[in-house]
Amino acid sequence: MTDEPQEDPRGASRAGTPTSGAPAVSARSSPAGGRADREERHDVVIVGSGVGGSIAALRLARAGIRAVVLERGRRWPLDPAGTTFPAFPSLDRRLVWLDGESSPFPPLRSGPWARLFEAVEAALPRSTGLLDVMTEEGAVIVCGAGVGGGTLVYGGVLAQPRPAAFRRVFPALDHEEFDRVHYPRARRRLGGAPFPRDLLDEPPYRAHRLFDRAVRASGLPAETIVSAFDFDALRDELGGARPAAAIVGQYHFTGCNSGARTSVDRTCLAEAEATGRTRVRPLHRVTDLALDRRHGYRVLAEHLAQDGTVRERVAFHCDRLVLAAGVHTPRLLLAARDSGALPGLHPSIGEDWGANGDHVAVVRTPALSRDTVQGGPSATLVHDAAGTVGVMHAPLTLPLGAGEVVCLGMGISDRFGRWVRSADGRIGLEWEADREAGARARVEDVVRRMAGHLPDATVTPLNPSRPVVAHAVGGVRLGRATDAHGRLHGHPGLYCLDGALLPGTAGAVNPALTIAAVVEHCLDHVLADFTG
Repeated sequence: MTDEPQEDPRGASRAGTPTSGAPAVSARSSPAGGRADREERHDVVIVGSGVGGSIAALRLARAGIRAVVLERGRRWPLDPAGTTFPAFPSLDRRLVWLDGESSPFPPLRSGPWARLFEAVEAALPRSTGLLDVMTEEGAVIVCGAGVGGGTLVYGGVLAQPRPAAFRRVFPALDHEEFDRVHYPRARRRLGGAPFPRDLLDEPPYRAHRLFDRAVRASGLPAETIVSAFDFDALRDELGGARPAAAIVGQYHFTGCNSGARTSVDRTCLAEAEATGRTRVRPLHRVTDLALDRRHGYRVLAEHLAQDGTVRERVAFHCDRLVLAAGVHTPRLLLAARDSGALPGLHPSIGEDWGANGDHVAVVRTPALSRDTVQGGPSATLVHDAAGTVGVMHAPLTLPLGAGEVVCLGMGISDRFGRWVRSADGRIGLEWEADREAGARARVEDVVRRMAGHLPDATVTPLNPSRPVVAHAVGGVRLGRATDAHGRLHGHPGLYCLDGALLPGTAGAVNPALTIAAVVEHCLDHVLADFTG
């Protein structure tokens, strides 16, 4: 059996030890779908190691199925010194994933600053950083890059939509079944725990305490947030036994150096790897999907060095292919359909994309000092009476958010965007922020009703023409681009199991829990495809 290159935590290549069930490997090139330096065959390939990919890997492993998980980013193993992740606002090489298609800066297509922009962008160091930033005409989309996907950088909120909102967004799904089976299972899978009320008395949580009191006084429906956090670890932060991270606002976008957040690389994906049936390949960026010449599918991936240079191109051949690459899933499928590599895909691929109705409003009140450090995660979620809006305080790290209650709201939009292929072959987003104007107005109404119970509060909505989108969902709508359980039309053995299944919204809440619940629901039905 041929040894297979593996990735160590530092991004260096080392020879693996042959194990039973290791893939068949050859060192030849194939023109189908692009040239490969090396080829492998596996029973199952999973693209993406976030919520959907990790849950799929675990469910398959427990069913006795071997799978390889391809992840574009690196591993981020926690170190005792608390230096794994870059600490905001430091913009070092570890922070942003930079390649030819992503940049932390908005594009300047014309005008006197265009050349300067191009020069600055060209001078930026390219690295396999933590944040994948995609700048589109209507939005700047931010997602995690690394083993664990978006759970490396999200706020950990595991909120369940209200029944009316769920039924509106997912009319074909059984709310009673989800409430009884899939949501509880998803919370356990992601390590969810409710925010301990006594923490509101701690100094880093004064802004949360003010927000909570104002919410309760408003009479609006409210709940204590369940988060993917180990609150004993967070108490260790408060006591000095762990590096201060979440309690000083270093808990989202830059990772959580204390280990208080339970990202999936440390929960369900780690469980899958422990079975010996799941093999994770970090720094493998998938570029092309195609039909295999014999049967099944061919996945072409670039094996990257830590600086982003391509070491080799590897073709992974498989009988069954699971796509769980989040915002990249509809882009990969659209490119494969339009190029003829996967010609049977549904015409709706790329459609029903949305920003989850996200909207940010800033509340200023003299009750909150400008030098007060604000800790995370979020503690309280407030809804409107109809359940079509959810708002929480999402603190930022000083000096951002100093003296402010930064409110992140989510609504339900009626109009969505789509990914399209342009004449030059680029997959781009057609979407404008005003598509969510109605959702923004409803969010602002809830924020103002809450702020009316804070001393001398003023509310400033943030309405950029190109908003930062942290909750991108949709593009492969469940029951439209797929069957009712994530099987993609036209190509047996091809599945979508991630946030692309959601119809542009999660129902006025953060999407992670609903993504997990929908994936669990799908796997209950498709697992027999793999084991039969």
